[in-house]
Amino acid sequence: MPVHHVAVAVKEVHTAHDFYTKAMGFTLAKVVKNLSPAGGWTKHLFYDIGDGSLFAIWDMRGMKDVLPDDVWRGGLSTGAGLPVWVNHIAFTCDGADDMEVRKQRWLDYGRTVIEVDHEFVRSIYTNDPDGTFVEWTYNVRSLTEDDRMEAERLLLDDSPSDQPGEAAIFHTPAVAGWSHST
Repeated sequence: MPVHHVAVAVKEVHTAHDFYTKAMGFTLAKVVKNLSPAGGWTKHLFYDIGDGSLFAIWDMRGMKDVLPDDVWRGGLSTGAGLPVWVNHIAFTCDGADDMEVRKQRWLDYGRTVIEVDHEFVRSIYTNDPDGTFVEWTYNVRSLTEDDRMEAERLLLDDSPSDQPGEAAIFHTPAVAGWSHST
């Protein structure tokens, strides 16, 4: 089953909206503004990501009495005290040419871009304004029965790994002194 939508809370909705429309290229499709079950009110902003799925952000400003700013931290991973790369959101792009366009869009937006070849997928990463790691990725090859069998074996293997992680290439924005932050 495809995912209908993924939603993340953001600290500053207008900054996040700017990032998700301009840097990611998503289109605002729907906003739902309601009272929160926890007290206060929220807005839930839904973005069309171009494949029939949605991505959403939560505007939590109406919950200041229930959820003061100093109580919660933004960022899907960093807000939970984890390294930024652990919890992340991967969006599918249409291959190498499309990924280059998206990488340039991020660089033009002032973002540092990390590029990684994972062997079966290729990916680029950056942070949204709240520190959530977002990714554009595409399949390089189909997964095979050998991949599935290796996955089953590695699931049961609790010994430490001796394999280095994939090499990362860092791309920095060309416009010096201007950035929406990375």
